[in-house]
Amino acid sequence: MRMTRGASRGRLRAGAVLAAAVLAVGGCDDETGDAPLPERVTASPGSASPGSASPGSRAAEEADCPASGVRVGTGMTEAAMGLRAMGLTLHNCGTRPFEVSGYPVLDVLGEEREKLDVTVVRGSDVDTTTKPSVFVLAPGARATASVVWRNTVTRTDVVATNGAYVRVTPAPGAAAQTAAPQDGGPLDLGNTGRVEVTPWRPERAP
Repeated sequence: MRMTRGASRGRLRAGAVLAAAVLAVGGCDDETGDAPLPERVTASPGSASPGSASPGSRAAEEADCPASGVRVGTGMTEAAMGLRAMGLTLHNCGTRPFEVSGYPVLDVLGEEREKLDVTVVRGSDVDTTTKPSVFVLAPGARATASVVWRNTVTRTDVVATNGAYVRVTPAPGAAAQTAAPQDGGPLDLGNTGRVEVTPWRPERAP
């Protein structure tokens, strides 16, 4: 399976979060939701490289860009010791700056794209260093976050939940976008009925 640059970076981000999770001790939810927001910054795209997209391919990408000016992407699902982590990317494929704030707003959907009864927890004990913030994505720049869950089955009388898609709303007023895990999923939540999301943050230049 060919992996796009954005999806590859999402996978690396999810892998890093999962590695931290394996080393972490304890299972308390991160309380970063009440952290003060830092001063706004602007995330700019990295400098051009020999493998950068041509002007023609960039024009085609912009023509396919959602009306909001940003495109949601997913990465591969990383797994270790019952934990799962999947990267999310938010790519400014438009021509105007786009403000990003706090945590991803998402729902977990089933195979028929119906909304599942899943609790989305803001913050995760697997990443207590990234704080929610407000920043601006310049055209071409990306933000990343992670969706984290546990494949835990503790009750035989509760049917295990398997999500097929995530529906992400990039910002208030923007149309939601639906995407499947890059590896096809599923989001195997066991019967926990919950996922955790880490805050959006500007993608670091390679």
